[in-house]
Amino acid sequence: MLHDVLKGAGVFLLDIVYPRHCSGCGALGVWLCDKCDGGLDLFGADCCPGCGIPWAFGICRCEELPDAIERVRSVGPYAGWLSGAVAQVKYHGEWARLEHLAPLLARAIADLLPADALVPVPLHASRRKQRGFNQTEKIAVRLSEEIAVPVELALLRSRRTTPQVRLDGEGRQQNVLGAFAISPGHLVAGKRLILVDDVITTGATLGECAQVLRAAGAVSVDVVTIAREL
Repeated sequence: MLHDVLKGAGVFLLDIVYPRHCSGCGALGVWLCDKCDGGLDLFGADCCPGCGIPWAFGICRCEELPDAIERVRSVGPYAGWLSGAVAQVKYHGEWARLEHLAPLLARAIADLLPADALVPVPLHASRRKQRGFNQTEKIAVRLSEEIAVPVELALLRSRRTTPQVRLDGEGRQQNVLGAFAISPGHLVAGKRLILVDDVITTGATLGECAQVLRAAGAVSVDVVTIAREL
């Protein structure tokens, strides 16, 4: 009872600090309006078991998946209101929006469970200090509350890299090569892990992270993202 009251009070305060507005059109009072919701087809259960893209989209990206990644799940394509939601979380620190996104993420990875831990993709310490937060940690923590799978900060970024958005596919691969390591004190051997990120494009960053985790003994590494570029 007290938990529900406190949670309600927290939601009320968040609505004051971060008034709800549609990430598609900006309409006030909702995280997503009916019009924008109807303008984007999200991913559902009827999808490729590997890359996670719905069969109805007519494409499969399994051949592009890095070997260390077993399965990928995303809420939907990086377009429309979903791309707007990613931008609000990633660049504007609008954590309240995760109240809307976390249940969608939980639904997306239902077939990946059970898992032992959620592992957010890390930022380099200098970039985290500059930005003030790591959005993937925020996403992972809120998702953890939704599905009762713990968050483990098992990875660190050992060197700063060029933002991937500026590079082509080959450049992205080279950019992140050797850029990640296991955080001291974290043991992943024998664990089934789910990497958490905001968007998957070529999969270069996630593939490098997965490779490090597998080399450290992880049994499996799956991926969940809010959105996916098609």
